Amino acid sequence: MKKHVFFSLALVASLLPWSASQADNIRIAHIDPFSGAFANVGAVNGKHVQFGADLVNADGGVLKGTQLEVIRFDNKANAKDAVTALQDAIDQGIRIVTQATNSGIALAVEDAVMKYNRRNPDDPVLYLNYGSADPSITRDHCNFYTFRFEAHSGMKQDALTDRIASDKDIHKVYIIGQDYGHGHEVSKYTKQMLAAKRPDIEIVGDEFHPVGKVKDFTPYIAKIQASGADAVITGNFGSDLTLLVKAANDAGLKAKLFTQYAGTFGTPTAIGKGGIGRIYDAAPWHPEIAVEKHSKKAEELIATFKQKYDDDLYYYQIVVQMQMLGAAINQAGSAKPADVAQALANARFSGVTGDMFMRSTDHQLMHPLFVSVFTDKDIRYDSENTGIGWKTVSETLAKDLKDDSTCKVEQPA
Repeated sequence: MKKHVFFSLALVASLLPWSASQADNIRIAHIDPFSGAFANVGAVNGKHVQFGADLVNADGGVLKGTQLEVIRFDNKANAKDAVTALQDAIDQGIRIVTQATNSGIALAVEDAVMKYNRRNPDDPVLYLNYGSADPSITRDHCNFYTFRFEAHSGMKQDALTDRIASDKDIHKVYIIGQDYGHGHEVSKYTKQMLAAKRPDIEIVGDEFHPVGKVKDFTPYIAKIQASGADAVITGNFGSDLTLLVKAANDAGLKAKLFTQYAGTFGTPTAIGKGGIGRIYDAAPWHPEIAVEKHSKKAEELIATFKQKYDDDLYYYQIVVQMQMLGAAINQAGSAKPADVAQALANARFSGVTGDMFMRSTDHQLMHPLFVSVFTDKDIRYDSENTGIGWKTVSETLAKDLKDDSTCKVEQPA
């Protein structure tokens, strides 16, 4: 234990931010909400982006010592402001951009990057998305300069509906989600997949609500209770998820809840003891995986992140993205977007959760996906000091992830 603590402290010291005054840094624009209703999401995402960059820098950087430098741009959780932030980054000479949080914003950023690249084929921008879940980003709009590093909502719903289909106590399902692309995709896939896997299950509700504007979900929970639903399915994230869970707890809702973001910050605390054994989440990471896979590297990451930020490591895929970016720059021998994109297009990565690979056809990263249950039984890494954490109930290997994408990336002329 002393040796482990010493290692973590030493690694923390090595991850101190590199001086921004270094003229030869490779700058990366991180565009996310750093103000407004989802500012907390941007802040936590920012920690993970910086942590991933620091890991690369601590390992010698790229191109024989060049450092990655993350520069934040506030999109205020608004697509128009995100496109403005993108242009600001471009005007500052930045040609690598990362963003996620909201799929609607992601699609706007992707569209703006594509338009810019068509106008400037000799000076393109590389867009790295670490988690926007709308399948259309890679399914319908795939392009050479866009890469996504987390499974989308269709892949996650496939895993979740497998779990629901195997539960013979579930006969009625209520779907509730944010009224934008991702929420609608969750609804669509859920209905299609349950119809194929458990046609006897009745969809008793299919409802959408404004994104980030509902302060009290009590009326929605009342509808769910009145429907007699055995299970609730939602793709909500951020405050829309924590407030939904809070209202469910306050109303004494007994239905099982199937989510894609219940393991993210704030939500485990909102779930509390009332969610033990009935909240399920589909995600590429939860801390107990370190124990389940006997991974010392995963435990070191958890300890180092905790030491650095006094917070849980929530988004491993962000770290993966930054490490894969560093490896691609080194493989290409260049930080030029065209060279890096070529290296990323066929990249493979051995992570603490298992092997991953970038699908070259549409630039969707294929990685292990875990469905886990919220529990207080035999947990080493609890969530947010609640004494409750997540345990894997099923795992899908990277090679077994599937979706309906037929998009084919075209090489630039």
